[in-house]
Amino acid sequence: MTLGAPTARLFRGRGGAIRVIDALVLTLGFEPGPLISAVASAASEGLAEGARVVVLTAGFPDERAERAWLEFQRVVGMMGLARRPGFSVEKREVPLDDFVAAVINVKSLFRGLEDKRVRISITGGMRALGIAVLTAYLLTRWRVDPEVEVYLEGQGRALRLPRLSRVLGVGVPEAWLEVLSALEKSGPLGASDLGGLLGKDRSTVFRYLKRMEEAGLVRQVDGGYVATDLGRLLL
Repeated sequence: MTLGAPTARLFRGRGGAIRVIDALVLTLGFEPGPLISAVASAASEGLAEGARVVVLTAGFPDERAERAWLEFQRVVGMMGLARRPGFSVEKREVPLDDFVAAVINVKSLFRGLEDKRVRISITGGMRALGIAVLTAYLLTRWRVDPEVEVYLEGQGRALRLPRLSRVLGVGVPEAWLEVLSALEKSGPLGASDLGGLLGKDRSTVFRYLKRMEEAGLVRQVDGGYVATDLGRLLL
């Protein structure tokens, strides 16, 4: 779906009810224009009282990105949004020297927004950051489906994505997540030790581990099993 000028259509949740936006998550590149367009669109469609605007930026210094951030702040200030009760704009740095760490960083933000009405706007030209944000979105267990849009560079408009989390989101059994959590905290561990920690039979845990190993979520090392990078991303 292609979006041009801001529309009057409000956020629609899983049940189809009209909702305003509680949080707007943006990615910062080298130009402030797409971010300003995304905020203007969200404001015209409806921002909740106390709405948050979170701008994600690469975790390394860049003069162009810093200039874009300052200009974005200036224009948002001119829009008068800061006068709304509880409205806030914040910048969050995401490390990009390690993809797993980047996704975990963004997921930690999303974890506090799982039951909020969220719009994610990939507005910057930093490709690695955009991919990390999209990956974190798909790996988060949302209770309210966010809206996700990608702004076209130099076009001043965005593509609205289908609700991919409904069909491509996390579908890992809770028992597997319990195993991954135990391995992350105390690993490496074998099936017997995991069974004791989780209160499950060794044979049951062993079956979990074998299936998880086939799925690429755990691997064997001296002393038992540890979570792989893919396994860590699910936590």
